Amino acid sequence: MAKQVIQTDKLYTEFGPYSHGVRVGDLIFLHGAVGFDASGNLPGSIPGRADMHGQSHQTIDNMATALDLLGGSLDDVVKVRAFLPNHCRPSHGDQPSFDETFDAIYRQRFQPPHPARAALQHSLFLEDLLVEIEAMAIINQPKQLITSERLPPLQRPYAQGGIRVGDWLFLRGFTSQNERNELVGRGDMRAQTEQVFTNMAIVLDEVGGSLANLAQTQVTLTDYHSYADYNEVYNRHVCEPFPTRTTFQGGLGREGLLIEIESIAALGGERLTIDSVTPQPGRSILQRRDDVIYTAELPAGSAAYANGVRVGDLMFIAGQVGVDAQRQLVGPGDIRAQTQQVIKTIETSLRLAGLSLDDVVKTTVMLADWRDYAGYNDVYQTYFSAPYPARSTIGGGLVRKGALIEIDAIAVAGASQAATVLTGRRSQ
Repeated sequence: MAKQVIQTDKLYTEFGPYSHGVRVGDLIFLHGAVGFDASGNLPGSIPGRADMHGQSHQTIDNMATALDLLGGSLDDVVKVRAFLPNHCRPSHGDQPSFDETFDAIYRQRFQPPHPARAALQHSLFLEDLLVEIEAMAIINQPKQLITSERLPPLQRPYAQGGIRVGDWLFLRGFTSQNERNELVGRGDMRAQTEQVFTNMAIVLDEVGGSLANLAQTQVTLTDYHSYADYNEVYNRHVCEPFPTRTTFQGGLGREGLLIEIESIAALGGERLTIDSVTPQPGRSILQRRDDVIYTAELPAGSAAYANGVRVGDLMFIAGQVGVDAQRQLVGPGDIRAQTQQVIKTIETSLRLAGLSLDDVVKTTVMLADWRDYAGYNDVYQTYFSAPYPARSTIGGGLVRKGALIEIDAIAVAGASQAATVLTGRRSQ
């Protein structure tokens, strides 16, 4: 049985080798949707006067259309990542800020319980784009909103703690605000990271779990100069078997914030971790575990995270840059060589867990320079075959000196045969 393809003229044509969405069983993964209509027009696209109101509505319209065609709805969404190039742009006079405009529309379109959400500042592939939203949905299963008086009070339209569906817990993006909504540790990365983990641990405690249940973490830092301080705290809170991790540089929505961490936890299910056999500071292996595959084929992480984590049929791949198994940079200045190395590393983790690139349903890509967009796409489409996974591509900083690209991925066992993929009618 091959993948089923749904072609639609209700959505804009994709701008590269990716699809609008992929469904496997009850799971739906949406690409980073933007505000083009089906004819390829951008609301309010007058140079210098891009329309946040129009783009936000159209972007969510596109998500709703994609979900409907794949058998779901906005009510099924459990996790959202919004990328806003002007995230911190303040209000002017009686004009609301872009954040306020986006939140007002988002609140109208997503009904309680709101999904777990992070809203992050990254550049997008076209100058006039003001918002991009990727999402994960689970259909035919009840959602449980997780809240706590020990958490920061809810002021924006997202889950206060997270959303639980079965044995999966989707935690929202946490920053260093405490239960009184005070910013903890202004200017202090260690203190802010500690508060983030305190908030995450509270959510997990509410469902009888702990930080040991983390399967995936996605981290945004405003400044890589404090990377070592963040790693120091991260390594103290995360233990084997490690979750995956992706760390990007970007902006956050409140002045003074240095870090935000989104995460997914597995509260049950058989777990398999793919990890490097090579110890690194903060992740020295004390004993061999039966639920971890240790390999010399993969580079060790720079902290307490694994290359891959598979729980049941769902697998997360950590953010990978273009380094070999000895952590040497491949192809300095060469986007094609680095993209090839990144995908080969992803492919190795998948193979060791019994999956392949054809099982990948979603990727998130960070480019250090948008001039590399065409070159990375050239290589990407030689490894991923049509119909492609859903994908988001954003611009921002990478921690590894000389790295041009970082990719993380989600795969589902059996997707190569059982996935339904939603695409536009033409390639662009």
